[in-house]
Amino acid sequence: MNLAQALFAPRAVALVGASGDPAKNTARPQRYLRKHGYRGRILPVNPGREEVLGEKAYRSVAEAQGEIDHAFIMIEDVERALHDCGRKGVPVATIYSNGFADAGAAGMERQAKLVELARSLGVRLLGPNSMGVVDIPGRVALTVNAILEIDRLPAGGASIVSQSGSMLGTVLSRGAARGLGFAKLVSVGNEADLGVGELVELLAADADTQVILLFLETIRDPARLAEAARRAHGLGKPIVAYKLGRSAKRSRARTPARSPEATLRSMPTFVTAASCASIFSRR
Repeated sequence: MNLAQALFAPRAVALVGASGDPAKNTARPQRYLRKHGYRGRILPVNPGREEVLGEKAYRSVAEAQGEIDHAFIMIEDVERALHDCGRKGVPVATIYSNGFADAGAAGMERQAKLVELARSLGVRLLGPNSMGVVDIPGRVALTVNAILEIDRLPAGGASIVSQSGSMLGTVLSRGAARGLGFAKLVSVGNEADLGVGELVELLAADADTQVILLFLETIRDPARLAEAARRAHGLGKPIVAYKLGRSAKRSRARTPARSPEATLRSMPTFVTAASCASIFSRR
């Protein structure tokens, strides 16, 4: 199983920290997977319960039955869950939990160690702070985004990669109201490992994706994104980049001093050179 398959089309999903309370955010991935017709195995992981929302629960990922392609981690002790994923041979883990680069210098250090741990275990990471992944044609709704409460998700040829999890819900809901469908939607969170550029590479090779939409606050790996954009352009797949928080103040807040990241001020030049169409936010 390759990275794209594990990310977008997992045969089995472990939900680490799955709640038996349907009202909680941590119950949403399980509810949404079932609601929208996921055909694979769902393995709730909760050491305090024997079952979660009608599914047999497991004390840990390592104790869950069978092979697992994707783990969705929703607990505070992410490192312990990641060790379990490594022992189980899980290739991809999405981390919903926060407390990493979003939590100051200590969080940055924790995130760096998490990436080092993941690499040593052979696990790719989406997040932390990721709201998850949706593959509408494939019926995979592995997310906590509340927009998935809607009954029907219209499929289409546009895929979205967003640094804003809430923006995914906004675009999906407004598109559905107008009869517009989507293929794949990805919330990248902190981009500790899997970043926008690599995800664009995967979507450029995706048969369901004809157009790629990017919602960006900053560009953390300009060279890789530029190469991915050129590849998509060569395959006839347009990219539209929407830049969130355009003001210089917002740019400084999101991009540390002396960072190699492309700032919001430099994005127009970047997206033109990388064969992307760009749209400015007014915020």
